[in-house]
Amino acid sequence: MKNAIAIGILGLALANGAAAQTATEQAQILRDFEQRVGDYARHQCLNHFPEAITAATPAPTIFTLPMAMVFRQLISRAIAAPAGVAIRGVGASHRATVLQPFPTTELAEFPNVLNQVLPQLPAPLEYRLIDNDLVIRDANADVIIAVLRDAVGRTTTR
Repeated sequence: MKNAIAIGILGLALANGAAAQTATEQAQILRDFEQRVGDYARHQCLNHFPEAITAATPAPTIFTLPMAMVFRQLISRAIAAPAGVAIRGVGASHRATVLQPFPTTELAEFPNVLNQVLPQLPAPLEYRLIDNDLVIRDANADVIIAVLRDAVGRTTTR
């Protein structure tokens, strides 16, 4: 019974947008993210050998569970802010998939309000939205290297 109550309280806290970490923990999570994308940009860039991508190619690990939580919080706050704007990714005919080519029909301008709150990415990486998913694209190789599902939740789009 105690577990059910604890789970219910946790669910309410998360539904109300409560931060699940301290500011120090959030800063460390964002530093870890920047380290991962920096490592990818320096060492694993797919533009060196894009033709070598196969089903056996290991996907870069960019978004961990804590990073996903922090990113969703940053996006939610940016959208909910008084100056926030309606955000909606380009509707997709398929789901974004890591190590797949970025669909050129879905190459739309990334919302500035999100660019201002998300960590900067090293070149050639860039953020994009496909439907409600936040995607990190290697622009040189034109390949998706990370996907954060439902980053712009259906309830936050207008």
